[in-house]
Amino acid sequence: MKRLMKICAVTALAAGLGATGLRADGPVALKTTEFGHGPTIVMLHGLGSARMVWLPTAKKLLATHHIVMVDLPGHGDSALPDPFSLDACAAALDQVLATQNPDSTVLVAVGFGSIVAITEAQAHPEHMRGLAVIDGSTRSPMKVPEQQQMFFQMMDTRYDDILRSMAQGQGRDSVERAELLATAQAVSPVTMKTYMRAAVNVDVSAAVKTMKPSFLFIGSDRRWPADKDWPTLAKELGYEDAGPITARRVADAGALMMKEQPDTLAAILADFTAKAITKK
Repeated sequence: MKRLMKICAVTALAAGLGATGLRADGPVALKTTEFGHGPTIVMLHGLGSARMVWLPTAKKLLATHHIVMVDLPGHGDSALPDPFSLDACAAALDQVLATQNPDSTVLVAVGFGSIVAITEAQAHPEHMRGLAVIDGSTRSPMKVPEQQQMFFQMMDTRYDDILRSMAQGQGRDSVERAELLATAQAVSPVTMKTYMRAAVNVDVSAAVKTMKPSFLFIGSDRRWPADKDWPTLAKELGYEDAGPITARRVADAGALMMKEQPDTLAAILADFTAKAITKK
């Protein structure tokens, strides 16, 4: 049972990453949807999704902000790096960030997208003033090689069960779980498995210790229950030794917070962006 729980935890970590089976040699050019004027908020999505999932929240911000909704490599209309690595994903993301005004740009990412965003913030802090992560862990809960091998075997023999576990772990109710499962099933298994394999060995907790941009963690009540304090959650997710970090909890929200609570999330992001770009 403990092994299965660890496996489900890894799918939850990866769920922060739909996708095509496209692969590309060299740097990947990521597809974006942009609109609005003002300080820039670059938005990354989670596994089994695409950039337009951000639209409900983006609409709340477009009157006062420049919004850039971007695919992660291998997602939506964007190819997967070949060979694949987190550094290659971050390099692709950096091509988007490098075209923005670094003095007024904030990056926000969900789930496994947070790991790519943290990797990018460590490599190129000069390209952003702030980083916000939603329900993102910094490391895999699966440390024992035997557990990892079991997970790899399950990806080949029980892939559909893994998708259901992912939806079950991320969804706050049956409606959200059904939506998460449906979108994940529409994604290329090659892309999904590539990110899941990366999730098993990921650990960017060291990077958050020296985070230079302003840093914000946003937790849904699915990830951050009302009866759990921030220090406890921070330790579970690898933020206990992070540099200056602010944490906000959003009630009545799960993995699709940007669709469920767009007004609340937009207000949080607008406030964070304003403070980040004026910070000395």
